[in-house]
Amino acid sequence: YNTALAICVSAQRLDEALNLLEVMEQTPGLTDVITYNTLAKGYAKDGQLDVCLELQDRIRKNNLEPSQVTYGIVLDCCINQNQMEKAQEIFKTMLEEGCAMNTVLYTTMIKGFTRAERVEDAMKIYEQMCRDTSGNVSPDVITYSILVKANCDAGRLDRAFSLLEAMMERKLAPDEVIFNNLIAGCAHESNTQLAKRLYTSMIEGGIQPSTATFSILIRLYTSCRMMDEAVELLSKEPSLRGVEAQPRLFLQLMQCCLRDRQGRRAVEVYKLMPMTPTVAMHGQMLSTCGKLNMLDTGAELLALAAARGAEVSRHDVNQLKEIALRKKKAACITAIDEATAKLKLVA
Repeated sequence: YNTALAICVSAQRLDEALNLLEVMEQTPGLTDVITYNTLAKGYAKDGQLDVCLELQDRIRKNNLEPSQVTYGIVLDCCINQNQMEKAQEIFKTMLEEGCAMNTVLYTTMIKGFTRAERVEDAMKIYEQMCRDTSGNVSPDVITYSILVKANCDAGRLDRAFSLLEAMMERKLAPDEVIFNNLIAGCAHESNTQLAKRLYTSMIEGGIQPSTATFSILIRLYTSCRMMDEAVELLSKEPSLRGVEAQPRLFLQLMQCCLRDRQGRRAVEVYKLMPMTPTVAMHGQMLSTCGKLNMLDTGAELLALAAARGAEVSRHDVNQLKEIALRKKKAACITAIDEATAKLKLVA
């Protein structure tokens, strides 16, 4: 019966699964906690919190006790439906009834509070978790990852570093996600020196940076107008760390250079790209050049695109040329025409 019920849930035929449960309940001893948990998972996935709570009540009515899995399913559903008050109520009931707690249950509540941007409440659950002396409870990497990000996002960088220290005291190794969140916290406060130290610690700890890591650092450097550092980072670090530099990193840096009106830098970054930019990438670059009246830079980028045999949208080229005509930039118009003659134009 449990297998049949699981098949119905898997196929999202929840009404049929519920009917099967009613048949099973007519025979004493045929249902167990797994039966109800299986069905609750289906309704939780469907966002039907009321049915999940009803199933929890039916467990008790059939002289069974909800398990840690039961509570985890219901808490997850509460959180996904933004019902944190209900989640708190259920969590309190669990503690009052002496339900055996575990890391997953505490972390689920922490996740809920951080999603609701209630960081202080999340920290209180963490502190309660640390005080729990039962053998199955201890913050893990996921717990710390959620809390570090939440505190960094809330501008509480000191608290985030305290969590890092506590994590390492527990002999838990921070991963790339945690370092990325800490570096992002530094970016929020424009603290380049601390971000550099974190990146160095990351590398020395044998943790490989990712595209996300480089994107955060580029955002930090460019926001602090440290374009030299940003260009050097992108030109050297990905290859040194065995990471393929994604096209979006080059576009990100180019757009930052253009917004800072550093046309020469934007061209330099374009030349660094090991891949041929796509039509969409060229469109974004040329659009920014047009909006900022950086027409000479736009014309130079078109010439470089032609030299690479890249494809560019005819609409994007015409738009740039129209602005040049309105501004009466004769030399720029000539440069655009020369590049256009060599370009692979697409609709």
